[in-house]
Amino acid sequence: MSSPRDGSTVSVSWTMKHLDRDLETRTVKFILGDGNAEGVVPGIELALKKMKKAETATVNVTSPYAYGHVGDAGLAVPGGADLVYLLTLEDFQQAKYKYEMSDTEKVEFAEKAKEMGTGYFRDGKYELALRKYESITEYLEPEGDDMDDDMSDSDDEDKDKESEKTEEKKTKSPEQEEKMKQLRIAGYSNQALCHLKLQDGMNALKACESTLSLDPKNIKALFRRGQAAEISEDWEDAIEYFKEVLEVDSKNTLAGNRIKFCRNKLNSYKAPRRRGTPTCSSGPTSRIP
Repeated sequence: MSSPRDGSTVSVSWTMKHLDRDLETRTVKFILGDGNAEGVVPGIELALKKMKKAETATVNVTSPYAYGHVGDAGLAVPGGADLVYLLTLEDFQQAKYKYEMSDTEKVEFAEKAKEMGTGYFRDGKYELALRKYESITEYLEPEGDDMDDDMSDSDDEDKDKESEKTEEKKTKSPEQEEKMKQLRIAGYSNQALCHLKLQDGMNALKACESTLSLDPKNIKALFRRGQAAEISEDWEDAIEYFKEVLEVDSKNTLAGNRIKFCRNKLNSYKAPRRRGTPTCSSGPTSRIP
């Protein structure tokens, strides 16, 4: 009997204790991996991935995997508290692996992930939003040819299913191809935006480059690439990136303003070095003992 994996819909119930006090009794249904949106602590999600349907377990959740040093005033959980859950996995619907999904299912998955990512982003939950946007590009990434090798030892029924999926790929409509491409562009572009919010310039730059590999004139990606360079204080690169924005949109005042800002930063960085340059003197020299 299998255990649920990320993306599975799980129905669970628990009683949560701290020391000898019952603090919460709850039943909840949620998507594994998105428990934060339903107030499910990370330790519970980790435990569920090891449980079987209808299993009940006592789960000790340490503070970092529960409510951390802040606690939860609404549940009377003090900061730094380790908790004990009597947890039951009532039921679950297993999530499909990428290779088990048809292209239509992948598009539906990506559209749902995009919607959830947007919700997380609006709530300021940038790390959760990033995970959703990353799942879009992961599931819509074109598959390589190595799948045939992986299926070489499978039984005839599996081979028939794989043949059906291969046939579907061959008959994919131009509209579906374009939809998948646009979802990938949105996925990478929004990953860049999340990385910027998290002050991660390097990964923001990578996400921008991935976007531009699909859409070379994507204004958002071109602009965010400049912002990524700013975070890393690569002022010269940032200037060049913002100039590329102006090559596509000459009236983009935001890019023009960022160029001025970066030039000022670059000049202020160089100025102290010029003032601090050693000069020759005819006077006596100091010796280092």
